[in-house]
This record gives sequence, C-alpha cells and structure tokens, in this order.
Amino acid sequence: MSIVSVVLSVLALVLAAGSLGIGVAGLTGALRRNRWGGVRSPETLRSDETFAVANKVAAPGYLGSGVILLATGLIGLFIGSWGFLVALFGIVVAVLVISAVGGVALAAARAIPDEAGGCGCCSDSGDTAGGCSDQPASSCGAGASDSTSTADAEKAAADCGESSCGSCSLSGMCLSEDNTHNHAV
Repeated sequence: MSIVSVVLSVLALVLAAGSLGIGVAGLTGALRRNRWGGVRSPETLRSDETFAVANKVAAPGYLGSGVILLATGLIGLFIGSWGFLVALFGIVVAVLVISAVGGVALAAARAIPDEAGGCGCCSDSGDTAGGCSDQPASSCGAGASDSTSTADAEKAAADCGESSCGSCSLSGMCLSEDNTHNHAV
C-alpha cells in the first residue's frame, strides 16, 4: 500500500466525519451561526434564521457527501496502492455535491426577507417589526398624516441616513446622491 493511498483515504475519512457532523447538526437545527462550518456567505450569515434555514436545506447534501467520503475512504484503505484514485474520486464528488447544495441553500437564504424588511428604516422609532404590512401607512416618512409628528418622521428618516419621501417604497429616492432621477439633465 502506498503512502499516497493512505494519506488520501485518511483525508477522505476526516472530511467524512466533518461533513456528517455538519449535516446532522444542520438537519436538527443544532448548527449555530459561525464562520467555520456549514453554508457561510453574506446571505446566510445575516441572521440566525437565514443560517439555520440555509443549513437545513443543505444538510441532505452534507450527509450524502459524508457517506460518499466514508465509503471511498474505506475502500481506498483496503484496495491497496490504487486506493488513492478511489479516495480522490470521493473527495471530488463530495466537493461537487456540497457546491450544488450550497447554491440551493443560498437561494433559500435569499428568499427570507431581511430583518429590516425594506421599510424598517422609515418607520417610526417605536416600530421594530420592519415589515410594511405591519405598519399603518401613517408611520412612514414626512408625508405622514396627523398621527405621526414631523419629529418622528425626521427621526425615522435619520435611521436611513437620508430624508424620507413619505412612502416606504420610495425610501432613498429623495436625497440619495446615487439616484440618477435627482440629477438635472
């Protein structure tokens, strides 16, 4: 048995343990947001909920790649000097499987609305729900009705770093320098 076969087979077995561990933790919801294990991207790391959902979606792929790595690692150890090919094949297939489920997990994370919810910054300071449907129309911006004071509207607009247009859907349109509609033609 060659040393390369042993090294690659043991590497496949170590990767199998990690993949199976992440898969089980992701499936059961025990995997907490971290920078080392699971599907990690800006989309998945933005909240505990997005991380949990993305890794629950990716868990079957992690489990499948763990099984592939376990099988090819064991076969690689017992096959002899050509066992490195089996272990290498298992590693490559596992990486492809995890990459594929990672893309699906990112799509799942992107489907979860942002905690700020697009309207959260232009609502009055007492509302932290962040969703337009949760707020009365009067709670948005400077064009608000009598129930919202100008001071509340200014405070809400300051949360965004700009003035409010009177509508959550128009947040950022009034004074944003990046908005091409605000420049004279």
